[in-house]
Amino acid sequence: MQNDDMKVVTVMTRKGGAGKTTLLQAIVSAAVKDKQRCLVLDADPQQALYRWFNRLEIDEPLVKVQQLEFSSDLDNVIEAAWKAGDTDLVFVDTQGAAGAWADDLAASSDYLVVPMKLAEKDLSITKDTFNWYVGLRDRTDDPAALPSLRIIFADVPTKPTMAQEGIEKEALRLFPIMDNYFMHRNQHLDADAQGFLHVVAERRRESKYGLLRTHAKYFDEAVDEARDILKEILGDK
Repeated sequence: MQNDDMKVVTVMTRKGGAGKTTLLQAIVSAAVKDKQRCLVLDADPQQALYRWFNRLEIDEPLVKVQQLEFSSDLDNVIEAAWKAGDTDLVFVDTQGAAGAWADDLAASSDYLVVPMKLAEKDLSITKDTFNWYVGLRDRTDDPAALPSLRIIFADVPTKPTMAQEGIEKEALRLFPIMDNYFMHRNQHLDADAQGFLHVVAERRRESKYGLLRTHAKYFDEAVDEARDILKEILGDK
């Protein structure tokens, strides 16, 4: 049975190292914890997200992961998931580079999310990505049909430097910045080595070691943050 409520969230930027994969690991974890059925498509040639699932042998019935070699295949994959009716959210990880592929992905997406670190080079690249989106609106016959574009501050330190605060201020002036920030957390490093945030939280909670049990709350906080981010992306704040 077709699922007309299925949504496609594409995370993109024109540079590597902006935090795309880490952000996706977190928001997919939040979606799964909330019992959402997820299809994760890795269109990045480095296949970091796909490799993560396979390296850790993640076995989660609510998640299907597959490689996407050509962006032009996205429409067919999405249509198949929609017809099957077994997917609530499709997440797409993309390559950190410019190219015509971005137009294809935008045409097939409901939401475009651009992570940006508080650094000058990230600000410059985000300008390029934003200008591409503005140009896309000029190139299309129906701008209203394009996905929304949201920029999220990523890997944000608890205590930004003055330079970072200046970059934050400039980005807020230039771009549609999300209210929720994706903070720097050591728990994301642990998730990269151990699996979904919410799963690691449960393991810590059930540990025989008291110190690990107390750490579970930090993973819960990371999942809650990711849930708030996902809700904002989907317009359900």
